Amino acid sequence: MMRSFFDPALVDRLGVAFIREDKIDEALRRLIPNARITKGHYSYPARAELRDLVWNHMDQNHRPFIHRTYGDAMRMHIGEETAFSLTRFGNWPFVVPVFDGYYKDNGFYQVVCLFGLIVVVNFIEACSTERGTHMEIDWAIASHRLLRFLHPLLDRRLRRLNDVQNAEDEVMRNQRVALRASGYRFLTDQPDFVTSNAIGNNVVYPPVTGGHSLSVADLGEGEVRRVEVDRRAYLLRRSGEGIHVWPAICPHEGAVIEPRHVKGSSVKCPWHGLEFGMRPLRHGGAPVTVCGASLTLDGTTLQIRVGAP
Repeated sequence: MMRSFFDPALVDRLGVAFIREDKIDEALRRLIPNARITKGHYSYPARAELRDLVWNHMDQNHRPFIHRTYGDAMRMHIGEETAFSLTRFGNWPFVVPVFDGYYKDNGFYQVVCLFGLIVVVNFIEACSTERGTHMEIDWAIASHRLLRFLHPLLDRRLRRLNDVQNAEDEVMRNQRVALRASGYRFLTDQPDFVTSNAIGNNVVYPPVTGGHSLSVADLGEGEVRRVEVDRRAYLLRRSGEGIHVWPAICPHEGAVIEPRHVKGSSVKCPWHGLEFGMRPLRHGGAPVTVCGASLTLDGTTLQIRVGAP
């Protein structure tokens, strides 16, 4: 008879049930005849708030763009507390099933099965101490004992993978730190797998502080320039008598967008591959709202003011 190792408190709190962390080894040994289990641990210091570390893990859409180890993924399921994907690593011609579960506050199970022979259960937790925030990752590698010779190789691979991927994620985490310090908020401030993977404008810009003016008289034809005004950033390109405007802080989740990201009439976000079309401005023309502010062109001066409510 299959025994249940579920914590009923999780059903009351989250509406889902996960196996208890202290019962996983017992369940793996029952599941895999003559099982051998190898344990590992990894810690990575961070600067971001816990909610941004949690969001960073839940945001699966960034992985093919930020991480060199990911080729592509097919999302089979996403719920508020769970996600299941088929993931291709690099250019290897095989896919790996990956399950993610938000099984406790700031903590995840991530389960990977390799060729149906080896199971890796990761315990991923965003933690906060007097030293700051950090990611704590433990894992259990389980297989038949005849495959135990592969465990040291996988253990080293997991350590290297966590080194590389946490370092690559720092660009996103540190940008959230900088934006929050400037008064930004996000609709994903209470993240779950659904909101963290939905494509929408999740950035809440800080209020516009009065009016601001910026001369664009020296902006050359076709030149793209990144400018920062009132805790906002824009890309500007001269086009005849007018200018083209793009957000230089991605309205989706806050990525920094640079002139090199302009492709024709669009910019492409380096975090998630989203594309945004340009907004044209001409002298005397109607204002446009970009990054939560109203922009108008007065001759060769860009005016930035409070937008319509």
